[in-house]
Amino acid sequence: MSDLDSESYSPLALARMLGILALTGIVCGAFDIGCVRNTLIVDGDAAATLHNIMAHETLFRAGFAAHLVLLLCNVPNEIIGFILFRRVNVVIAAVSMGCGLVGTAIESIDMLNAYVPLKLAMEGGALSAFSAQQLQTLSYVSVQLQDTGLLISFLFYGIDELLFGCLIFRSNFLPRIVGVLLSLSGLCYFTDGFVSFIAPKLHAQLLPYLLFPCLPGEGLCALWFAIKGLNVEKWRAWGEGMRLAPSR
Repeated sequence: MSDLDSESYSPLALARMLGILALTGIVCGAFDIGCVRNTLIVDGDAAATLHNIMAHETLFRAGFAAHLVLLLCNVPNEIIGFILFRRVNVVIAAVSMGCGLVGTAIESIDMLNAYVPLKLAMEGGALSAFSAQQLQTLSYVSVQLQDTGLLISFLFYGIDELLFGCLIFRSNFLPRIVGVLLSLSGLCYFTDGFVSFIAPKLHAQLLPYLLFPCLPGEGLCALWFAIKGLNVEKWRAWGEGMRLAPSR
């Protein structure tokens, strides 16, 4: 356990870095998914959606870039979370990190679908074999596929946040309410993704209410890490407990 508790890093600095990265991801995600997509994508209207993307190319590119920043923040976030909380339960911390990285990988690949509408608009002349209506339909289908990929990633993000919230609650590095709210957020993400595939009609009725609890959990957790960090004494106490535990 010497490598685990050598403290060649500052746990407080890592915790605050985790919070800053998480806040950056929340802002970037809200901008792309909450602002750009709601502005440009018209449900059930492929022609209007493609027209909006072509007319607001800069906004579309800004949202795409913001989403990429979110994904880039996710990777160090998962690794830092594992480093800080592996002493609480290394198995749960590893599963949490693994689910978070898988969710990020799925969402990253899914960004290809997000870029298709702009690519079709830019390459319209090279795709003369397709009619304007066909190009609009292809663009709209790609948008729908991005939504599907996002829901698949929610399954993994949900487990990630659920387990990470349990680690926070058990560790007492942070107030336990933070762990409870983050676990609730994870449960909502997982339910949103799972129900969307097995009961789409029920899913349509639950939206957007099902995702309302996610922002308090994620937001409070990110803010607490960024501003307060964690209780270093209790963090070190967990390390002492692991060193003193008898080997079997």
